Amino acid sequence: MQSKRYIWFLTLVLVVISSVRTWAGTYLLHPSAFPNEQVWFQCPFVSNDTSDRIYLRLSTTGYVLPYINGRIATRASIWPSRPMNREGVAESVIDVTRLVKSGNNVIALWYAPIVGLKQVPWGMVSAEIYVQHKKRSEVLCDSQSKWMCHLAPAYSNFNGEDFDATYSYNSTWKTKQDFGIDWIPATVVKPVTNYPIIPNKSLRPYKTVVPERQVITENSATFYFPQTVSGQLRVTLRGVKKGDVVRINGMKYKCRGGYDEQFFTRFSMITANRIEISPEEGKPMPTSMNIELIQLIEK
Repeated sequence: MQSKRYIWFLTLVLVVISSVRTWAGTYLLHPSAFPNEQVWFQCPFVSNDTSDRIYLRLSTTGYVLPYINGRIATRASIWPSRPMNREGVAESVIDVTRLVKSGNNVIALWYAPIVGLKQVPWGMVSAEIYVQHKKRSEVLCDSQSKWMCHLAPAYSNFNGEDFDATYSYNSTWKTKQDFGIDWIPATVVKPVTNYPIIPNKSLRPYKTVVPERQVITENSATFYFPQTVSGQLRVTLRGVKKGDVVRINGMKYKCRGGYDEQFFTRFSMITANRIEISPEEGKPMPTSMNIELIQLIEK
């Protein structure tokens, strides 16, 4: 009887150990990011042979959007799926063969934290690009490579996300290798061994819902959905100037001054039956507002 209990205990220990083990030997960390700040990471790598399959392996304590040479490397709208802000490490392997070119390449990662939790002190994301040959694999880039990082112009909060579209790197950070002095080397740290692994699931677009009616006044606009819905919010604005701040259901969007301004909750979903938009005090309303809520399903 005691031997059976001992075997059961060893089995339980092995299960627990396997549930927290991660392939990543090191993680990337922005050394001065606050818990709600999103971060950009970027690293160049060279591929001399694109005839074999090339894969990107990711591990993260938050949310990540990966890019190869400026093109998004996943079909997921949000990865990973974290119901109820579930804490833990998520891991995934993505085939990026079609995005990698012979010669110089750039991998870029957009990281967002889990809202309501303190920043994980031992790291944010780990990435590895490798070529799978017939009998071996060849690593082209990993977390020990020369990664640079920068605070993204976005903040995660309980309402969703705030975003500053005036930031100069918005259109080039995914591919630009000539960094300014405000980019700094990413800190490389080792993971802890007691952080849980969560299922590798993502959220993908399912259906787009638009408001059925709207009420617009001199200093506010309210758009009503047919019922309460959840999803990523996309708001397209016109008639705003650079630096104007527009409030959207408690979130803030700082305009870049383009013809079409688009606010989008990249890493968060909102649940609402209406969307309220208002400019900062003393500023005029946008001349045009288009509201879309993209419902997502877990895969």
